[in-house]
Amino acid sequence: MKIEIGESLISSYLSHVEGCRIVQTNWKKSGNWEEGEYLKRESELLFNKVVSDPNFKNSFKQKSFDSFIKSAEIDVLGLNTVEKQIYAYDIAFHGSGLNYSGDKKNNLQSVITKVFRSICLAKLYFEDYQINSFFATPKCGNKPKIEIEDKLKILSD
Repeated sequence: MKIEIGESLISSYLSHVEGCRIVQTNWKKSGNWEEGEYLKRESELLFNKVVSDPNFKNSFKQKSFDSFIKSAEIDVLGLNTVEKQIYAYDIAFHGSGLNYSGDKKNNLQSVITKVFRSICLAKLYFEDYQINSFFATPKCGNKPKIEIEDKLKILSD
């Protein structure tokens, strides 16, 4: 098992700074977990709202909520059980900077998909927690950073 430096750094941060009592890397849902009808409906409504938004027209490859959630993995998940906070971090630690498939358009789509998938997944399984979803990378050019921040602002709204 290799240790990812970005995941290790964020794990320590969540434990020692955010006060997360539970921190796990590469968190995935189990296929054996039952989903509450209400939570699934709420998460699916959010998914449909974002997918149908013109600002995200080409951002998501999966067209169904179930396939979108099925492929979900959160790089580092932290639970602050005292403050009822979830911290979901997706991390790209690429040596040459943010680089998904060598295509700048893929960078924007990948980041938005990762952050939004983490939100939907957390909403589905952590009903009583406030969700905080982040994307971290140590090296990203200014133009992609602005594009990503703009889309994340729209997503947040």
